[in-house]
Amino acid sequence: MHSNTRRPALGLLFTLLLWGFAALPLLAQNSYYFPKTKNFDPKIPTPEQFLGYGIGERQTRYDRVVAYLQELDRVSDKVRIETIGYTYEHRPQVIVTITSPENHGQLEQIRQEHLQLTNPAKAAPALTNMPVLVHLAYNVHGNESSSTEVSLLTAYYLTANQDPETQRYLKESVVFIEPAQNPDGRDRHTNWVSMHQGNPAVSDPADREHNEVWPGGRGNHYWFDLNRDWLPLAHVESRNRMEFYHKWLPNVFIDFHEMGTNSTYYFEPSKPYSSENRLIPRSTYDGLNVLMARYHAEALDELGSLYFTKEQYDNIYPGYGSTYPDFQGGVGITFEQASSRGNKQENSLGMLTFAFTIRNHLTTGLATVKAAVENRETLLRHQREFYQSALTDGRKNGVRAYVYGENYDATRLRKFTELLLAHRIEVYELEKSQRINGQQFEKGKAYVVPTEQPQYRLVESIFAKTKEFDDSVFYDASTWTLALAYNLPHAGLKTKGALGKRVTELPPRTPALPEQSHYAYLLDWADYNAAGALYLLQDKGVITQTIFKPFTASTSSGPKAYQPGTVTIPVASQQISSDSLYKVIAEVAQLKQISFESVKTGLSVNGIDLGSNNIQTLRKPEALLLTGQGVTAYEAGEVWFLLDEQLHMPISKVDLASFPRLNLRRYNTIVLVSGVYNSLDKASVEKLKRWVADGGTLITFKSASEWAIKQGLAQGKIIPAQDTASKAARIDFANARPTEGAKSVGGSIYEVDLDTSHPLGFGFTDRRLPVYRNSTTILAPAKNPYSTVAQYTNEPWLSGYVSKANLNKIKNSAALLVSDQGQGRVILFSDNPNFRGTWYGTNRLFFNAIFFGSVIKTPGTAVAAEH
Repeated sequence: MHSNTRRPALGLLFTLLLWGFAALPLLAQNSYYFPKTKNFDPKIPTPEQFLGYGIGERQTRYDRVVAYLQELDRVSDKVRIETIGYTYEHRPQVIVTITSPENHGQLEQIRQEHLQLTNPAKAAPALTNMPVLVHLAYNVHGNESSSTEVSLLTAYYLTANQDPETQRYLKESVVFIEPAQNPDGRDRHTNWVSMHQGNPAVSDPADREHNEVWPGGRGNHYWFDLNRDWLPLAHVESRNRMEFYHKWLPNVFIDFHEMGTNSTYYFEPSKPYSSENRLIPRSTYDGLNVLMARYHAEALDELGSLYFTKEQYDNIYPGYGSTYPDFQGGVGITFEQASSRGNKQENSLGMLTFAFTIRNHLTTGLATVKAAVENRETLLRHQREFYQSALTDGRKNGVRAYVYGENYDATRLRKFTELLLAHRIEVYELEKSQRINGQQFEKGKAYVVPTEQPQYRLVESIFAKTKEFDDSVFYDASTWTLALAYNLPHAGLKTKGALGKRVTELPPRTPALPEQSHYAYLLDWADYNAAGALYLLQDKGVITQTIFKPFTASTSSGPKAYQPGTVTIPVASQQISSDSLYKVIAEVAQLKQISFESVKTGLSVNGIDLGSNNIQTLRKPEALLLTGQGVTAYEAGEVWFLLDEQLHMPISKVDLASFPRLNLRRYNTIVLVSGVYNSLDKASVEKLKRWVADGGTLITFKSASEWAIKQGLAQGKIIPAQDTASKAARIDFANARPTEGAKSVGGSIYEVDLDTSHPLGFGFTDRRLPVYRNSTTILAPAKNPYSTVAQYTNEPWLSGYVSKANLNKIKNSAALLVSDQGQGRVILFSDNPNFRGTWYGTNRLFFNAIFFGSVIKTPGTAVAAEH
């Protein structure tokens, strides 16, 4: 009896002793991260107590991050966690809301009053007791991992600290903590570091811990940079975040990053004017950025941490996490911390530890909350004035409204309109059909976007073309005109005129099913979804063909004109019954929201008949994408993403190192995005040549196109980007960066003339096509007059920065070439048609290369002559 009662007592004593020993490093951790704070609520577990190790000792898996934040929600009435969506790898995207219990009890009222502040059509609410909204967003680049650890410490501090100052913060603000904007990339990096972490830690920069294998953890599941996706919203993570963002429209948004190991710390303001967007009021840059910077500088000064401002990073592109908030009346700020890329690494100042990087970010993050609360009314008033000035600026604009439409491709028109609505841009139906600047806009197939609206600055960013700049050096793209990216006819109106019904959401598409046919079905290739529909048909074993000449068919709904590229599905040629085929047609129509037509006769009203030699049978693509060290991961990810998400078509991703032993017979299409392919030896190049000559289709982008020409895989001529023959002038060292930077093509938009009769041009209804270019790969037109499928016009420049020298080289050069090699062909893009997954206008060229590459027989070649 006695022994039984003593054992629990001894056990409890032993447990308390263990906790006492364990608390020693925890107290040391608190003194490192929170040296001035002693008054923590003991009922709130520290991250260290919950995780079992100190923050900064190792990388924390994302599921454990979420678990700790859920625990704070469980034990505190100051914390609420919510899931705003899921990543591609099905990790939850969570937001933690931290504020006083009183504010939590009236969050919806706070939200509604705040949105009233951003609506110029409503009276301004009183600012006296209105909380300021602060959003702290961590780890958008998965291998910039220190900031997610910071999210745990910040959440703990705001929840557990009982000092009066912190209680004021919670009363006068609502803080949103997004622990990882890119959970998939974060865990990819976390697993890499954890599996290579030494004990003791290895600080050698050459150690595997600090050098991830390709593609690294920076990007999301599809290797995209999510910090470029705020405007295009190509990815599910961005769309989930955008929905939450517009639900609240915070006053301050901090985007936490890391940079090179030998750097220090960066915060805004950025470089005046040349790194700032002209559409944003100067009060953002000269007022709020400078105001917030004082707090960040003071916080880092106290630590003795070095930092810099007004350099390197920019605020021009609205698609950054630190720039988009500037377009919504808030202030967006980038924090960049030198990265230990692991747990400890040598740098130019000695030794950089993971804990040190965490502490810097923690300090500036908490300084942000302090700054927001102490300048609460200034921030709230700025947001109110921002939207009021948007109406004024939109009213003064020479363009009072933009009209856009698409008469042939309902899918592309819908995707663009959905994008505008996601950004809360006011869109109206076109009241009546009209012709503007030589373009016909049809009622029911066109919309109007007035400039006099709260989102004027985004409207102008999406539609306007820009050719004037304060600098010639760009951190990223110099233009982002999405109306051009979607290749949508659009025009500016000098008068707004009468508007139709406002569009708040698009009704679901209900494609009309065709009558069952025992002869053939037709699929119009002009619709963006036709490519996905074609692959689904092929994947189900349906025999498909495409037409090379225009014709008018006698369909079940009457005569209808069809252009080259139209897909025909002959009923009698199939391996399945006509009833089964009709079920497949109906299923594909529903899945891809696209219409088919049925015909009961092969005799056309006009043009070729359905048994013509101008109809070719298509083969199902079996595609290979070469990946690995040297390959541009973003472009490889764009190919993978588009085929997955738009076509639901698998593509094999094979590392370059595996190519020598790879059996190529299972593939009929190989894609090489830009990169360095020197690792492919002579035998590998010969292997690739034989595969092409035997009938394969090789598709290359940018520098890969140059490589293919140099290796003799394709015929073509490369135009040198710079005139090496001219004698270099003497230039001061201080002018090196702007001089050399101006030689690059840093993301600009041009017009090409597209041969719409060529299989690669099928589905396009206008020869004029906007293309995006961000490289100096310049190809000469082909000697064969039929092989230059797309060529830059004599005056191609549409938007963005380009030097005169580069523009002169780009003029009349080739944008898209075909080089026949034996029974196969090489399709060479001088640009990247899939840029950021949002160039819907040109990624259709890539789809055409995938599906129609096998039926290209260029006139004037040996193959064509034999035929």
